[in-house]
Amino acid sequence: MDIERTCPSCGGTFKPVYEPFEIPLGQTAGINACDDCGLAQRVPGMAFDFTGLDAEQFLDNWRALELDGLQYKYERLEEAARDLAPWIVKTGPWDRHLLDVGSGPGYFLFHARAHGWKVQGVDPWKAIAAWGERHLKAPIEAARIEVSELPDHAYEAVTALDVISFSEDPVEFLKACRRKLKPGGLLMLSTPNFGSAARIERGPEWPMLGANVRRWFLSPENLERAAKAAGFGALRSQLAGGENDDEELLFFAQNPFKAAIRWDDIAEEAPSDNMLPPLDRKEVDEGLLDTDQKHWRENGYLILRNFIPNDLIDAYCRVRETVSAPGGWDDETPYMAVPEIRDLCLYKPLVDKLTSLIGEEMVMNLNLTGWKTTQRDWHQDDYLNPDEVRGRYVACWFALDTITPDSGPFQFVPGTHKWPHIKKSKILNFVPEAVRQMRTWPIHSERVLTPFFEEAIARENLEKIDFTAEKGDVLIWHARLLHRGTVAKNPDRLRKAIITHYTALDAMKHYGAVERWDTGGLYYVEPSKRAADPARLVEPV
Repeated sequence: MDIERTCPSCGGTFKPVYEPFEIPLGQTAGINACDDCGLAQRVPGMAFDFTGLDAEQFLDNWRALELDGLQYKYERLEEAARDLAPWIVKTGPWDRHLLDVGSGPGYFLFHARAHGWKVQGVDPWKAIAAWGERHLKAPIEAARIEVSELPDHAYEAVTALDVISFSEDPVEFLKACRRKLKPGGLLMLSTPNFGSAARIERGPEWPMLGANVRRWFLSPENLERAAKAAGFGALRSQLAGGENDDEELLFFAQNPFKAAIRWDDIAEEAPSDNMLPPLDRKEVDEGLLDTDQKHWRENGYLILRNFIPNDLIDAYCRVRETVSAPGGWDDETPYMAVPEIRDLCLYKPLVDKLTSLIGEEMVMNLNLTGWKTTQRDWHQDDYLNPDEVRGRYVACWFALDTITPDSGPFQFVPGTHKWPHIKKSKILNFVPEAVRQMRTWPIHSERVLTPFFEEAIARENLEKIDFTAEKGDVLIWHARLLHRGTVAKNPDRLRKAIITHYTALDAMKHYGAVERWDTGGLYYVEPSKRAADPARLVEPV
């Protein structure tokens, strides 16, 4: 095969790096590299063709199989997914699909299947693909990915472990991988690192150059350019192996989201001003607002640092620690039985702050007491409520200890409370009919809404903020602020917090009785637990 003279990644020109040197079987080869991005190719431009070899050529030394490497790569896949494509590693009522390109007999497929993935392989080596299907029960299409007949846009993850250097064109190879990914899906590939210290030091004696099998040699910089040329979005490179921990290049790339819906499909015009909280109205005399109210009106959130006294937090934590489940109480209103929650979440200065933001008294009606991330994807609280609430609703995130970046912190996007008003009735059109009446319908809706929200965030160049916090910090967020619980990079790390939701007193007349706590704060009385106490009962406005 003729060598490429124009770089397929960046359009640069290939120039000699190493003049022809001896390789096995009495042959010679040289190395040319792009004068712009550094992508290197073998001269002559060809990779070894495995497609017609017997299976024994692959299986002749099974003792050399390194299974620890499969676990290492699988862990890196999950680790990268938590940052670049968290939705694919979240648990839920759906399957996860993985395609392994250049799968060989299916060892990585076997490993991923054990972790709950629905798997599929593709490999042009016909005999070894048949061996994997027969002995490992791994479904493997015997073809190159560029001509694969497997369905497009069908996989949450595509892996290609030590494959791209054997392709005819690395950009076309990446495009073929991307075609198989669902929007928002993740590609993981590995390849020898041409930029490694060992290659630079040893030159043609570097083992990856001496073996007469590969055509292309990549480094992080030119692989990133090739991935961008193939249409990928967020990228990450990681180096490992060898004396300098840089001989193997692990590369991750997200297929950009593509929304299947538009604003008109899920939203409508805002209600009239008199139906909205005062700070949400179009006409507001900002000269009358304090600093916190101005920040709330502009950004849709407020952070109060070192706000909750330690004694209130410690008293609650002593009770919470008696609950062994990481998710806390299996109950949305534990405050009914736990006065320490009422003391904490109805702390008088907080109650006053909520009133100043919404313009009327707020009623506690829900607690989330888990000490690990919820992993909920992008959503707003407003469209989960009845229409009559109309944004008169807030939520608070109380940090009970230091909240670290690896624990799966709460994440939000400032300013998104100004987006069009999303309606539950419209969203349900995109949720399977069988689950529309179930409490889990919001989780199903995230599969449609997350791509739309990600696309909107990118289009408007909005910032995603992680709420890392210290004990006593409080985050208050608007009912229409876009937010999510990120996936923990360290699943064993606790994220000690309590999340509490509040609804305006007037809107609570649609739910039931409200009582006033000793601090002056209000809470909804869950009728299935007890009748309202006449001495504490508060009449709706």
